[in-house]
Parts: sequence; structure tokens; C-alpha cells
Amino acid sequence: MGRSSTPEMVLIFRGTHQVMSAEKHLKKGGVAMRLIPVPRRLTSDCGLAIRIPLDLRDRAREVLSAAKLLPKSAHLLRDQGEYESVPF
Repeated sequence: MGRSSTPEMVLIFRGTHQVMSAEKHLKKGGVAMRLIPVPRRLTSDCGLAIRIPLDLRDRAREVLSAAKLLPKSAHLLRDQGEYESVPF
């Protein structure tokens, strides 16, 4: 899941434990995702974030809601490396 023309979303969690749990649940739920360092433009209490394709947002929300692991914030990756805060 490298950089592509497919819109992507970055999910920020409250801590490393939540990120690791979210990763496990998303993988089990069949959601393509990648662990990434938190982009410098975004603030977080944790150094890791999860990047998912935007078209998998609904499935990711289903999986994370069922696991009670909703992210602290979600951000849409724009063309010039900018991020827009969006509802998850």
C-alpha cells in the first residue's frame, strides 16, 4: 500500500497499545492498512498511526466500532502532503 492515486486516510489513536490493537482487528476484518509514523503535521500522543484507503473507511469503522477502538482523529491525505481533519 504505497503512495498511489487512491485517496487515503490516516487514523490517529490515543496510544501505542490502541494502535496495535486496531491493527490486529483491521487485519482480521480484511481491511488493507499500514502502520506508519505519525506525520509531523499531525499531533498525537503516540508515534504510530494507521493509514487506510479512503474507500475502506466504512468497513474500518465497523471493525473498530465493534472492538471499541475508534480513533482519536482521522485525516484525509491531500496531494501536496497536506492533511484535512475529517469525521471517521
